[in-house]
Amino acid sequence: MDESVRVLVVDDTSSGAERTAQSLERADGSITTITATSTDEALSYLTSGEPVDCIVCDHGPTGIDGIDTLQRVRRDYDHPDLPFILFTDKGTEELLSRAITAGVSEYIKKTSGEECYIKVVDRIRELTAIDQSSTPPQTIDHTARRRAHGASLPTMDQLSPMEYINLHRFAESNLIGVFLIQNLSFEYVNEELAAIFGYTCEELRSEVTVPDIVHEKDRASLIRHLQRREWNFIDELQYTFRGVRKDGSVIHVEIHSDRIDAKGNPSVFGLLMDVTARKQQEEEFKRYEQMVNTAGDIVYALDPDGQFTFINETGLHLTGYDREKLLDEHVSIILDDDEISEGQARIRKLLADTSQDRASDSYEITIKDSDGTIVPCRTNITPLTHVGEFNGTVGVVRDITKQKDLEELLRTERDQFAALFENISEPTIQYIIRDGSPHVEAVNPAFEEMFGHSEEDILGESLDALILPLGRSDEAKSLNERVIDGDRLEIEVCRMTNDGLRDFRLSNAPISVGEEPVQGYAIYRDITDRKRREYELERQNEQLEEFASVVSHDLRQPLSIASGRLSIIREEYDTHHLDDIEDALERMETLTKNVLTLARRGKVVRTPTPTAIDEIVHDAWDISRTGSAELAVDGTLTVIDADEQRLQELFENLFRNAIEHGGDDVTVTVGMLDENGFYIEDDGPGIPPEDRERVFERGYSTDANGTGLGLVIVLVIVQAHEWSIDVTEGTSGGARFEIRERPY
Repeated sequence: MDESVRVLVVDDTSSGAERTAQSLERADGSITTITATSTDEALSYLTSGEPVDCIVCDHGPTGIDGIDTLQRVRRDYDHPDLPFILFTDKGTEELLSRAITAGVSEYIKKTSGEECYIKVVDRIRELTAIDQSSTPPQTIDHTARRRAHGASLPTMDQLSPMEYINLHRFAESNLIGVFLIQNLSFEYVNEELAAIFGYTCEELRSEVTVPDIVHEKDRASLIRHLQRREWNFIDELQYTFRGVRKDGSVIHVEIHSDRIDAKGNPSVFGLLMDVTARKQQEEEFKRYEQMVNTAGDIVYALDPDGQFTFINETGLHLTGYDREKLLDEHVSIILDDDEISEGQARIRKLLADTSQDRASDSYEITIKDSDGTIVPCRTNITPLTHVGEFNGTVGVVRDITKQKDLEELLRTERDQFAALFENISEPTIQYIIRDGSPHVEAVNPAFEEMFGHSEEDILGESLDALILPLGRSDEAKSLNERVIDGDRLEIEVCRMTNDGLRDFRLSNAPISVGEEPVQGYAIYRDITDRKRREYELERQNEQLEEFASVVSHDLRQPLSIASGRLSIIREEYDTHHLDDIEDALERMETLTKNVLTLARRGKVVRTPTPTAIDEIVHDAWDISRTGSAELAVDGTLTVIDADEQRLQELFENLFRNAIEHGGDDVTVTVGMLDENGFYIEDDGPGIPPEDRERVFERGYSTDANGTGLGLVIVLVIVQAHEWSIDVTEGTSGGARFEIRERPY
């Protein structure tokens, strides 16, 4: 078209009208524009006698009413054939329906950029060319535009003979499904499309509608898209949906379509492909991609030049880079030259190895992240080949920072344990169970000295054969079975040493339980001297028990007779001498009782057990208290290892001592010491510093009627527990006794 085309542009703002006018003139130099900012102004121009070839009108809810303008142009000013393009960004299906009813020539949606103006220019040229050739508007031919979009009209009356032949050659080649749809019915299908859905062409044209071959969940959406395309609401339709074949099976199909006018009716013409296999591959790829991206390890791919072509989310997180930075970047961004050289050498070695279809290699590397932090990793790398040519690599990288930290911790602990093993004072052996008995893996110097065997000479030997006394095989078998079962031993055993038989406290520490072979450590604590002392104490106890029996019988019987005679004499005589005799007899009874206590239980205690001091203290106080004496507890009384009965006797004697010297209104306080012990103090007169060393001597007493044995019994009980006792001044000036456990 060589002649100028005059276009009236209608917009509610002068800036909008000018922008549209300038864009149209810029797109086509043969177009001349006139602008109007209201319907009345536009209609006034039409009645002025100035020629107008086409109207391009905006539409908005608050500005120009494009539908009203169109109706007035068609009705009131007798311009029924004047091309009228509704050009707006306010498109809705309702607006499209109203525009078609009013007789709009074209409906084009306004978008950003120049592309939409080019579409308007194309349509102006088509409409004005048709108008100038007096072609009725209801038979407008869009052939030129459709050919530009890659589609053709399927009817003879709208195509040249050659175009018609070429179209049907393409359609009937059955390389792809071809269709023409009007009002959701097939006007034309080729055999390939019919085969895709399992119908004949005739069945699709006469018996089946478009909704019949669409899955129910996609049906409404596809119908809406087709209708929008048919009425030119969208420019082009490319859509994937689930189709239903004649046999009921579901397939995935993709259509590419465009709007045409076939026999004067708006239609949708397009191509259809079965993409079920592709869809399955896409879904499989999505699952794989999701799996790769959620993997805890880095997954990557490099091209032959060592540039990243893929890296998963874990890789981005670990390196600190974003995807845009890493993709197409050389691997040197995270690896130094030595790491790259080693990787290249390993790849060359893998490529040279033809014994495997896809060889891989695993080794440790260090990655440098975006902050420069070095991250220890282990990579598994696989080279890719295509037709014998190297095509890059793929691999998996695992952050082994925690593993390295753990290895370092284990090395440190191993070194510390090795030092402890070598320097521990008790004989210690590392063993492994073979054939049901322990065999030597290692021994420390204390073991070599105690048992007279060097580690070099006994490695791998049976431990029982080396140190088990004759006649103890059954005992050893029982112990070995317990070790195999995972038991922790704390028992007394007798073993053959360099100096003969000695007694030990055997403790074991299993390394592995429930695994084969069973391994562990055994520690031999020499208790020979303690056992001998216990034996001697037992003999002394027997002798003391004999002595106690003599004292109990030979002293208490005369005392009992004397007390009886005293009662008879009191009935006949009344003299103060009898009171003195009674006091003497009572003192002798107390003395006898204390002697028996020392003889029978003084120097021997039972095996100490965890004992609650609080309960013992209150029981002892209930027995000892007199008058208005009070007991105070300082803080919380905890637990100590002691002979419960002897500990109570200790508190009873200290309480009685406090009451005897502090009076019936004395306050006695019991509390814990910070360093493994406890204290008892009173608010009485106290003990002079010069006498504090003598209070534990037999016979010492500041009370003329005292036996001098109460604190002696306390000292004996303390020593029997291997504790210590100190006398000092209390916080209120009274006596304070501090008792501490033996330090280890």
